[in-house]
Amino acid sequence: MAAAADWNTLLQQSADLVGQDFSNVPRVERSLPQLQQYADALRSRTNRYRGPEEQAAATRLLAQQGFDASRLTSEVVGLEIVPTIEDVFHAETSSVEEYLQQVEEATLLAAIQEAQEESNASFEAYMDQCMTRDWAANKRRLFGLIAPSGMGTIGGGPQPLIGRSGTGDGGQVFASPALRLSPKETAYVDMVKKMAVAAGSHGGGQTGLEIVKGFKEACEKHEDKPGGQDFPMSSIWGLLVSVLGEARRRNVTPSAAGHRYVEALVAGARKHLEDGHQRHMRTTITRYKLVAERGPDPDSLRDVQAYVQVKFRDRGPLDFATPNGMDTSWIQLFYCLRSGYDRAAARIAERCGDLLLLTAGGRAGGGVGVGGSMRPLVEEWTANGCRLSERSAVALAREAERLLRDKNGLRQSPRAPYQALAAGLPAILSTIEDFMWARLALAGGGAGGPGAAGTPAAGVASYTLTEVQADINRWPPQYYSKQNREPLAFVMVLLLSLQWAAAVRFLWRDDTTKPYRLDAVHMGLALQAEGALAVLNGVGECGAADGAAAAGPGSAAADVATMAVQYSRKFVTAGDSGTALYYRWLAAMARGGSLAVKGAMLRELLVGGRDFGTLLGGGGAGARGALHALVPDTEERRRLFEGVAYECQMSAQPEEAVELYLAADRPVSALALINGQMSAAIAAAVDEAVAQPSTPAGASTPSMERLERIARSGRAAVERLSGSRAAAAAAPSPTASAAAAAIIADPTARRELEAFQQLGVIRDMLLAAKRGRHDQALQRLSELPFIPTERSRLDLCVRMSTQLHPAIAERLQDVIATAADSIAARRQAVGRDAVGMLAAELAVITQYANSLAGARLPQ
Repeated sequence: MAAAADWNTLLQQSADLVGQDFSNVPRVERSLPQLQQYADALRSRTNRYRGPEEQAAATRLLAQQGFDASRLTSEVVGLEIVPTIEDVFHAETSSVEEYLQQVEEATLLAAIQEAQEESNASFEAYMDQCMTRDWAANKRRLFGLIAPSGMGTIGGGPQPLIGRSGTGDGGQVFASPALRLSPKETAYVDMVKKMAVAAGSHGGGQTGLEIVKGFKEACEKHEDKPGGQDFPMSSIWGLLVSVLGEARRRNVTPSAAGHRYVEALVAGARKHLEDGHQRHMRTTITRYKLVAERGPDPDSLRDVQAYVQVKFRDRGPLDFATPNGMDTSWIQLFYCLRSGYDRAAARIAERCGDLLLLTAGGRAGGGVGVGGSMRPLVEEWTANGCRLSERSAVALAREAERLLRDKNGLRQSPRAPYQALAAGLPAILSTIEDFMWARLALAGGGAGGPGAAGTPAAGVASYTLTEVQADINRWPPQYYSKQNREPLAFVMVLLLSLQWAAAVRFLWRDDTTKPYRLDAVHMGLALQAEGALAVLNGVGECGAADGAAAAGPGSAAADVATMAVQYSRKFVTAGDSGTALYYRWLAAMARGGSLAVKGAMLRELLVGGRDFGTLLGGGGAGARGALHALVPDTEERRRLFEGVAYECQMSAQPEEAVELYLAADRPVSALALINGQMSAAIAAAVDEAVAQPSTPAGASTPSMERLERIARSGRAAVERLSGSRAAAAAAPSPTASAAAAAIIADPTARRELEAFQQLGVIRDMLLAAKRGRHDQALQRLSELPFIPTERSRLDLCVRMSTQLHPAIAERLQDVIATAADSIAARRQAVGRDAVGMLAAELAVITQYANSLAGARLPQ
């Protein structure tokens, strides 16, 4: 009872303490980490004074109260204070609903922030992947353009040597390695040379079909058969031969009849597919001889029946083998049309008599009635170029629609011929060849566009070549090329749909066609020579090979020209400018063939290759350089050289301009440029001699080499101006006299010739003085008529100096200074008698220089 009283007393005292006012007592606030820190400090102090006896007493006390000391110790050590949601989200609201809404909003914001961070990280990773992929694609494209695959190799190998190293008239030594080409590329280059010569002769050369045939033969002869591919490159050339051959058979050309030419190409593409199906049937029959049971009968219908016998060998007996066998009339009709057997198709159409044309108009108009035969329709379709008359087309289209709606009405087999004849697409076309044949058959009558085929039949929509191309371009190239395993399959589809420019661009640019870059550039040149690219671009080629539409009628020609120029650079690098010229020439013809375009191509080649002798020849416009075969007319070649020379002169390319002026038999213009070059070269050579005084007299420096090269060109111009070297050295002849008289009569020629001779004297004089040979310098000074050494000639020389050639006037100050220095140097080395004469000459030259101070010299 005493213990209970003590507890009650303690409780009463606690209640009294709680009720008292502690405002005067300072309030102490501690956080949880601080409390834990203070508790650890107190425990450390008490543990120091607690002995084993006290610890044992504490354990007994806890045991009396029902506590396990060891368990209590472990729980206290592992105590973890977990914050509640109120500690994180402070309750600033007065209701539970508002508090929950606040918690929800905070949770949403946190989720949104996490999603944004993840989105940013994903976006950055995606952009890194895109940049890496784009960089790899650009690198592959760049390397493909610089060194395309299949374009020959630099260095050794068993291939024949085409490129060569040599020295042109411009003095440039080609140190590039020889270019060794494969046999296929060598044959292609020979064909290009023939094309360029034919293009330059303005007629009388090979036609586009003959050119394509030449490339096809070269490809077949030297083709490297790729393993695991069904379409070799020779088959692509063969396709072009078949398509162009149909246009030749119909005697239509691109320039004369554009629409008829396109129709002929469509028919040629369809005929190529029909011939291919004929070969496929014969191959299948040969492979399954026992099943086909093909006898010796040469009838084409027997080929179709044998092929059907093999194809449907699992269907049981067939009607042409067994009287009560499966009816294959419609199947035979389709394969006859597919193989181009028109007569066999008409014969088998007689047995296809279950066409139900319910309209009376068809019977009245001579059409097919109930129980009628398909033969009239088939004959009409084949005779009119895959097109029916309006009455037959409307009736047949209505019947095809009825058959498609009524699945239980008739057999499914007649649908394919119905739809093919009525300009619909059969559903049984399982191969790309069958698909393309059906499309081309439907577009046979309207290849040029909606308005080109006349008025469409009422109720039957016309189908044009543009729609064929649009249908094909709905799918990417991978769809046709078996996921890029057969890139030439897509090229075949483009060629069959007459998207020839797109096919060439695809071969040239796509990464999967790197082995065919060689064929791409030559295919483009061949089609450009035929003139088909411009006509097909006008029709409405979609150009889906590179994912963009064609940029106009001239885009295909511009692409071909760009390909030819890029391909020719390999020959320029190897020093074979002659071969590069043929490709540049065909590129110029693709860009219009004007004199300005040809001149630009020639100028670019001269600047890049500097092989003047190979390109221009060494004897004027009549010389037989590489251009002689391309421009056989001498006058036209002279005009070309003059135009290019003027452009080079305006573009600060004097060396090229000099060579072109000489090639154009314009030595006066060439000599005028040479004099200006020589004047500047003399100053550079003299300055270099001053900067390198230790150089031996006979040593060659860059400036001296350039000066000697210019002087050599000047001597060639002088020889061209005065006749020939033999005429100048031999006894006077009537020809040499006439040439000399012409020079004397022409003041411009005489002025340029005198300036060149005087520049030669100035060169020798200045170089001799810089080398310390002042006696030689004074000897050469006497050969300059405008420098006075006597007082009596002072006024005359001043007047002559105001009329000097600009190239001489630029070096006049150097001549006067060198003359004064040489006279001063000689005065110290001669005797007393000669000193007076040298002093008099020095005084005259000094007075001459003073007289020229106010004179206006030519610029």
